[in-house]
Amino acid sequence: MKIRAAVCDAVGGPLKIREIDLRPPASGEVLVRITATGVCASDVAAIDGRLPKPMPMVPGHEAAGRVAALGGGVDDLELDDQVVLTILPSCGACSACRAGRRRSCAWAATLAATGTVDGVTTALSHDGTPVHHFTGLSSWAEYAVVPRTGAVRVTAALPSAEAALLGCAVATGFGAVRNAAAVRPGQSVAVVGCGGVGLTVVQAAGRAGATTVIAVDRNPRALDAAEVMGATHVVLAGDDPADVGIRRIAPAGVDHCFEVLGRPATVEASWRATAAGGQTTVIGLLPVDSTITLDAFELITEKRLVGTCLGGLDPDQDLPVLARAASRGEISLGALVEEITLDQLPGAVQRIRDGTVTARQVVRLP
Repeated sequence: MKIRAAVCDAVGGPLKIREIDLRPPASGEVLVRITATGVCASDVAAIDGRLPKPMPMVPGHEAAGRVAALGGGVDDLELDDQVVLTILPSCGACSACRAGRRRSCAWAATLAATGTVDGVTTALSHDGTPVHHFTGLSSWAEYAVVPRTGAVRVTAALPSAEAALLGCAVATGFGAVRNAAAVRPGQSVAVVGCGGVGLTVVQAAGRAGATTVIAVDRNPRALDAAEVMGATHVVLAGDDPADVGIRRIAPAGVDHCFEVLGRPATVEASWRATAAGGQTTVIGLLPVDSTITLDAFELITEKRLVGTCLGGLDPDQDLPVLARAASRGEISLGALVEEITLDQLPGAVQRIRDGTVTARQVVRLP
């Protein structure tokens, strides 16, 4: 079938909206009509080469949609089910899957590295030339063929633009607070970087009972949004490193500092802003060739540095729970969404590069 999609032909772009071909779902696959898809910094990192991926490629991984067709052997979904796509499909058979570590599935890693939908082939093509997938998904398109384990059914009561955020920003933010950091009532939290994921961390920290939630960003509008999401203090980043502003509010450091930008300098600053016995949790995607330098002596104070993938969530178990909570108004997602069209995607990518985004840009499709 012919679909419209955003295609990146080479590292650095440009991103072009064009018509390409999508084959039907094979055995164990699902065809999803994309109804909403988010614009994440990870997509931009892949476009710009900081996260190397095979080209040409259709980016996009944070999305919701409706089941349009089922491949052979898929009997646990129905047509028109609302699903959220996940970057963590699983084979269920490798040693990591058998040990309950789905986030380390060897087959999923192969999909991400090869740009395929099944480890070997792509479902996308243009004039007979394969077009690669991003993390087995490629949601910046009208339709996507994905592995069955890459689609999670959620309540249809949640608007699709909000449901899309569950695939990355919300899963990562709430999961990091709950699983990677285990924030407890009365603790102090700092969030360095207040885009879509960072704002979710701010909200999740407040829901976890943190009494001090410090939001740090260079964009005053992002800090305004953080206050709406529950930040008790804001720090407008400038010439001083983030830890200087955080320690003006919490002189001994914070119990938890979340780095959401994926930059070595802000990881190092987040470590310096973390109190003795506290934890620095790195959510941001660092470039593959980057390094960080820490004061190793501080390890004697039992400070911890932890990374996380999708907040440590199990998509099948946790995404439906988050969706129900959001549909009941227990989690605020609508304020995170800035709706755009498919044709506006190139501009949305540039806004992320420029650092002018204050909410999650979400492409809404009919």
